[in-house]
Order: sequence, then C-alpha cells, then structure tokens
Amino acid sequence: MIKYQLKCKSGFCLNKKEFDGWFQSIEAYEKQKLQRLINCPICGSDEVVKSLTTPNLKINKNKISADIDKKHKNSKNKSKFLANESSENISTLLRTLKKEIQKNSTYVGNEFVSQVRSMKEGKIKEKPIHGQGTNEEIQELRDEGIDVVNIPWISDDH
Repeated sequence: MIKYQLKCKSGFCLNKKEFDGWFQSIEAYEKQKLQRLINCPICGSDEVVKSLTTPNLKINKNKISADIDKKHKNSKNKSKFLANESSENISTLLRTLKKEIQKNSTYVGNEFVSQVRSMKEGKIKEKPIHGQGTNEEIQELRDEGIDVVNIPWISDDH
C-alpha cells in the first residue's frame, strides 16, 4: 500500500485541508483520479491533488514483524490486525452516519438539487433530505451559498 498526502484545491477548502489517501499502487491512484473517485472528505470536491511526499526508507522488515507480533501477543484483542483498525473504524462510522441520515431525512434521489433550491427559494417547506447530484451541481449549490455535504454511501453488507 502507498500512503499519499492529498490536498483539496476547491474554493470551499481554500487549499488548506490535507488528508491521507491509501492506494494499492501509483496506477491505482491515477486510475481513481481519472475516474474522479477521489474526493475531499470535508467538502466532497474531486479537485484533489497529491502533495509532495517523502521517500520510503529501507527498514528491517523482520524486526517490524517481530515488533507487531509482540504487540499483538500483549494486546487484549488478538483478533484485530493493525492495518485494518482504521478502515474498520471508518466503515463503522460511515454506516452509522448513513443509518442516522436515512432515519432522520427523506430520500429524494436525483431530485436533490432541485429540491434544495426550492427550499432555499421558499417554494417548498424546509426539511431534512438526502439524495444525489453531480459534482458540478453540488458545487453550484455551494456557490449559491447553500451548505451541502458529500458523504460516501457504503453498502451495509461489508
């Protein structure tokens, strides 16, 4: 796995927000970037670039493996692997967030952008909704002063 320091270049984040991204390879990063699958976790924009990264240093992998094994033996929960802890926490957080959104708002699908605008213009009553729009539509809403958040919608069965 390769860890990149990523930076959001959108107007919303004003080039100040950095976050980590983990990828199988440089090719995997480039493929996801071309498909516009890499988004800022703060504003949802796909205007994300790699920051300068430091080179990897050659290290004694046997010593690290021994240290990890030793840590696991001393750990109360031996079933967890270090590499999976943060991804499991993020998945759990996203599933919990998804359930709360589904419980406390109405799904409007592709009508999300038009309904948000109608609420802002006072044409319909304001209420919590969720749905989808293109990156361009979401950015237009932000440019109009409407706060919207992109949340990764992960499946429940993982």
